[in-house]
This record gives sequence, structure tokens and C-alpha cells, in this order.
Amino acid sequence: MGFVIFFFLSWLIILIFSFMQKKLLLIENTFVFLIILIASINFSWIVIDEFQLIIRTKEGFGYTGYLLNRSVIIPFLILIQFNLLAAGQTLMKKGIIVICSVILFIIFSFLSNLLNITDYKNWHYGYDIVYFIFLDLLAIIAYRIFKRVSRNEVGYS
Repeated sequence: MGFVIFFFLSWLIILIFSFMQKKLLLIENTFVFLIILIASINFSWIVIDEFQLIIRTKEGFGYTGYLLNRSVIIPFLILIQFNLLAAGQTLMKKGIIVICSVILFIIFSFLSNLLNITDYKNWHYGYDIVYFIFLDLLAIIAYRIFKRVSRNEVGYS
């Protein structure tokens, strides 16, 4: 059941991202996606496999649902959030967007626990909140570094 839900959610999020009006260029979206994907994979590997703070399922379909959450849902939700933030709204709207996205991430973590895809052994949702805020900050820093480096390149403005 977990696979079906996360498969549906991943396709829904990809469709939302595909049809939304993007404020970032394709190369900027790709760069931010890859940075978040690298951070998400490495973080989950350290927390789950090395420190064993979270126990993930050994079942094949459940594990695939976990992979969809880690490798598709989280990076694309960060991209959706980042494109909404780049729209140049007020600070209050940006804060609401960040809070709503973190709440959505926590809902997905809760859903993963509920469907027995993951089990928090020495972990809790407060750590998840810090992790998702860290991913948001990482996306902002990566984007700003990319913009600063790309200004120095010829042919890109």
C-alpha cells in the first residue's frame, strides 16, 4: 500500500512541477534538484544505514516507496517551493510557503511511518523539521552560488 501511495504522490508532485509557472531557468532548476538529491541521498544513508536512527522496511515495494520519497518527492517539493519563493512575494508569503512545505514534508514522514515504510528508533519529527529547513537553506545557498558563478560566464545572464 505504501508503494501505491508514494507512487501516486510522486507523479502528482512531478505533474504539479511540470505545469506550474517556473521563475527559475531550466539549468537553475536542474542544479538545485541535483544538489538537493545528493544531500537527501547522503543524509538518508548516514541516518538510516550508518547510525541506524531510522529503521526502513526490508519489503521490496515498501523500500521502493521509501526511494520515491527520498529521490523524487523531496527534491521536487523543494523545487516547487523554491520556484514559489522566487516569485518575489512579500516576506510573510515566503514564510507561509516555507512553513507549509515543512508541514507537508512532516505529513509525508508521518505517512511513511504509518505505512511501516520507516520506523523512528532514535529519531523524531523535530529532527525532520530541522532536516527539511536545512534542505531549504541548502537550496538557497546553492542557487545563490550558482547565480554568482554564472554571472562571470559569457553568454549567461
